[in-house]
Amino acid sequence: MQIQKIGVISNPGSTRLKNGMEPIRALLDGRPDIIHREIDAIDQMTSILGELSAQGVDLVVLNGGDGTVQAAVTSLVNDHPYPDMPALAILPGGQTNMTAEAIGTKGKPLSVLKAILNWNEREKGRFKPVSLPFVGMRLSPQDTPLYGTFFGAASVVRGIYKCRRAIHPLKLPNAITHFLAISYLVLSSLNPFKSERSAMRPEQVGVRFDEENHAPSPYFVVVVTSLDKLLLGLKATSGVGEGALRYLSVDYGAFSLLRAFRVLLFGEPRNKLVRGFVRRKVSRALVSCDSPVTLDGEMFDPTPDQPVELFASVPMKFLAIRA
Repeated sequence: MQIQKIGVISNPGSTRLKNGMEPIRALLDGRPDIIHREIDAIDQMTSILGELSAQGVDLVVLNGGDGTVQAAVTSLVNDHPYPDMPALAILPGGQTNMTAEAIGTKGKPLSVLKAILNWNEREKGRFKPVSLPFVGMRLSPQDTPLYGTFFGAASVVRGIYKCRRAIHPLKLPNAITHFLAISYLVLSSLNPFKSERSAMRPEQVGVRFDEENHAPSPYFVVVVTSLDKLLLGLKATSGVGEGALRYLSVDYGAFSLLRAFRVLLFGEPRNKLVRGFVRRKVSRALVSCDSPVTLDGEMFDPTPDQPVELFASVPMKFLAIRA
């Protein structure tokens, strides 16, 4: 991959950057050959990308979390600030950083940035081009689609929102944060004494994809993703079906949840269906629900009486870095 000019877009509001921007600013201030722009609001993304395009930047480094990556890819696909798609790299500055992990970028934001700025194409194995499609989400036929790598619906979405408010402010290491969040979601779902106001109460969701039509029923989680692996190494991919997206759903109930975790950790038993758990490769999906949905950690309310449409984008070009 030949790179002529590098631009960096930083989101100082991202979780890991709120107290970590100064070293990055200091490093970039000493590199006048690198264009650095900071965003105060996500709606600035298109104008900044347009500026980088006009100045010949062909590697856009996104310094932020999954929401920052979502905003950049959505702008690139919908608004066309670049005549041809640039290469992208990620400095994992968010709380979850699922996209950075999926493409294989490892390290703290400052370490990854230093590796990029000192890039030597002869360093085998440290820099790897990766192609990744995104999940396009349209809340109604009239809406402009948004693009991310992880869509979620059903009970788990309210649970994620609660974890954000209760666990994320503790500023624990990401692996511990993810473990505590998943433990809370699972234990709360299994609790037989939870009230109707519980974050993990059953949510009715209807799903259609390819040739399958699932009538509304309570689910623990419904996922449509372009990633092969989820948090803590859980595997989203399956050999069943065709398409660039992965669909995964778990029925609401203790036994369905336990069976699903067994499959996600150890793989599916040969030639056997797992009751309460579905995993497929799909090209498109329609999800109908009244409860909130999430795309890369951002929460959205579905349009009443309209299914959420999900489809695959063209693959985006990323540069994976191991710092």
